[in-house]
Amino acid sequence: MEYLNLRRLDVFRVVARHMSFSRAAEELYLSQPAVSQHIRQLEEYFGVKLFEQSGKQVMLTEAGHYLKESAEHIFGEIEHVLQTLEDIRTKRQGSLTITADTSAGAYVVPPFLNTFYHAHPHALVKLEVVNRSIVLQKLFRGETEIAVMGYPKRSPYLEAEPFMDNRLVCIAPAHHPLVGRTSIPLTDVLKEPFLMREKGSGTRKTVERFFEERQLTPYVRMELGSIAAIKEAVIAGVGLSIVSEAAIVLEKKSGVLQVLDVEGLPIIRKWYVVHALAKPLSPLAAHFRNLLIQHEHA
Repeated sequence: MEYLNLRRLDVFRVVARHMSFSRAAEELYLSQPAVSQHIRQLEEYFGVKLFEQSGKQVMLTEAGHYLKESAEHIFGEIEHVLQTLEDIRTKRQGSLTITADTSAGAYVVPPFLNTFYHAHPHALVKLEVVNRSIVLQKLFRGETEIAVMGYPKRSPYLEAEPFMDNRLVCIAPAHHPLVGRTSIPLTDVLKEPFLMREKGSGTRKTVERFFEERQLTPYVRMELGSIAAIKEAVIAGVGLSIVSEAAIVLEKKSGVLQVLDVEGLPIIRKWYVVHALAKPLSPLAAHFRNLLIQHEHA
């Protein structure tokens, strides 16, 4: 194992990330000849070429692609070991990053954090609230340990477990003419302008699929980048919208928003807790996941 060590694997990983020996040298504070020597020694050790040159462009060979994936897995495992041992050393007073899509991050995850805090009062918890597509990117890239979101689609690389119903309902301002009616036909609702989330939103995809299955097309007056903006616009009378019921608890109590009784609604989905299968959960992440799953079983 003379030439196979973590330092050389890390150099290879940085070169593969940038596809540039010079940029890797800058990041690693090494000379470019030193970077080239590390790669050459790896190639000698394995007996295969890891990179090939096409003009000025550097590309990975088949062996290089395989080693890149393996190196990412190895360093992910090392990070997991270090974090777990640190949690054990400090009686699990480590840190946990939770990534959630915009609706889950704002309205679903926070109530669970208080319970989690009482079990781990010295843990540092970071909650990232981002668009659904970014949540998936972070999971696939190994940039987050655990995520909470709507249905993430089946993937052999992810484990997604449901823990709570996600009811999508049609909302209107308190004094809208449709408020109070029962079994409102969708055709009546579609006479009204609609407010939609931005492209990439899980709620938007679900709502679009709902209308497409019924061969209906709503008049979209406006696209808004957050559920808070949609709620305020509906209250102001700009249009109707379909949102997660979890996001309008306070507005329903105060009466400023009303849920319309529309045929075919609510759309019943699930909230999921998701993690990448390639990376074992740390003790803190496993506890948070179990906290959510226990809610589903209860």
